Amino acid sequence: MKILFLLHSLGVDERLGIMTLSSILKQNGHAVRLLMTGGLALKACIERIKQFGPEVLAYSVMTGEHAYHAALNEKIKQAYPCFAVFGGPHPTYKPEMVELPGVDAVCRGEGDIFFPELLEKMSRNKDFYSTPNFWFKKPDGTVVKNEIGPLVSHLDALPFPDRELVYDADILFRSRGKKTFMTMRGCPYTCSYCFNHAYNRLTRGKGPVLRYRSVDNVISEIKAVKAFYPLERVSFEDDTFLLKPAGWLEEFADRYAREINIPLTCNVRSDLVDAEKARLLKEMGCVMVFAGVDPPDEEILSRTLKRNVTMEQTMNACRLLRKHDIKVATESLMGLPVDDPLGAAMATLDFNIRVKPYLALTFMLYPYPGTEIARLAVEKKMFPMNHDKQTAPNRAGTVLIYRDEKTKVKLLNLLHLFSVIVQFPFLRPLTPMLISLPANRLYPQVYFFFFGYKMLRLSGRKIFARTILRYLPYYLRYIRLIWKQQI
Repeated sequence: MKILFLLHSLGVDERLGIMTLSSILKQNGHAVRLLMTGGLALKACIERIKQFGPEVLAYSVMTGEHAYHAALNEKIKQAYPCFAVFGGPHPTYKPEMVELPGVDAVCRGEGDIFFPELLEKMSRNKDFYSTPNFWFKKPDGTVVKNEIGPLVSHLDALPFPDRELVYDADILFRSRGKKTFMTMRGCPYTCSYCFNHAYNRLTRGKGPVLRYRSVDNVISEIKAVKAFYPLERVSFEDDTFLLKPAGWLEEFADRYAREINIPLTCNVRSDLVDAEKARLLKEMGCVMVFAGVDPPDEEILSRTLKRNVTMEQTMNACRLLRKHDIKVATESLMGLPVDDPLGAAMATLDFNIRVKPYLALTFMLYPYPGTEIARLAVEKKMFPMNHDKQTAPNRAGTVLIYRDEKTKVKLLNLLHLFSVIVQFPFLRPLTPMLISLPANRLYPQVYFFFFGYKMLRLSGRKIFARTILRYLPYYLRYIRLIWKQQI
């Protein structure tokens, strides 16, 4: 069968989910392609679909992307009737979207096992309405709701992600020196803003929460990517890279240093960083970690965010990492459902200044379906719990409701200036004045240029010029989106 994935745009990273699915489907004899629709008029989009002639349209969508893709799918199916499947985070937690016009099925959770099973049944004209993980809408409008099936337990059995799928659709991603990898699936923590606690409830009893790839399997994938594409930095996107079985990090540090020897970045929890793990990160060539930094308020930490990482643990982790010349990029949430969201954001700013990170990143809270923090936002009357018309998280606005427009503008201005103020603390006394100015397009550009510069510097001075020429078209594309108030 022919399967066409459709995405408006890729954002900032490869979509490992659909890339892995593509590899599995191709192994099973299916033809797979990805169509980027963001820059296409509807007529051109339909023409390209007809040229490929898919039997199945597949959409992997996050909350915020879903409304665009559902509307696009409805229009496409009026001109090109075929089977339309939606998967990804949003359908997982809002499977009711199967009732939308033009949607034939939604996949909840992992599709690695059951999407190929569905296609196999369809290709043989067998009854497919009992396929696990899927909700189906029959031609008569009735909805079939199947239970979640078992999780993928042996990650080494999965093929490597199909990077050609993405690079053929968007050539800028092929030329980027940074490539994304994952060494595990799952996270046991209960952070209120993250999907993991909701996903763990959904899949309870279906398999272990934490599943790991072997060191040999990860090294083999990196070698394969290195052989065919530019690779100047390896980015591990595991939620908790340091949470590994006994001996895994030691083996990986040794083999990665000897066989790969390319700078890497990863995500860590501060409470998992100790002297030995910091040493191992250094040994394997880690140049920077991303670590969450929260407001220095025990009530917010424990009840609102449910992070359970103390300020002392954060400061200690940063000290250990700096001792080994590993840079720290902090990640902080703003606009929290608390009595004084601006005050919490300013306290987070001050704590970041104390931490002294290489780069301080901030994100506006986005209340994803199924998360505890979405419920808290509803209780604070900051969110109506209506995900149907939500747009994608962006740096031009927020879906949350604040006490007045001035608070919202100040939060958005601080969002864009946060990194620069942390880098240059002499600006801190000017912060109240700077964030009180009217919303403007300059501040987002300041953020993106500063972020781009700091990330490019990770490549080192010797290859900085070559890297910036490779990345410049990528960043200019997002600057254009800023001017259009789309990001």
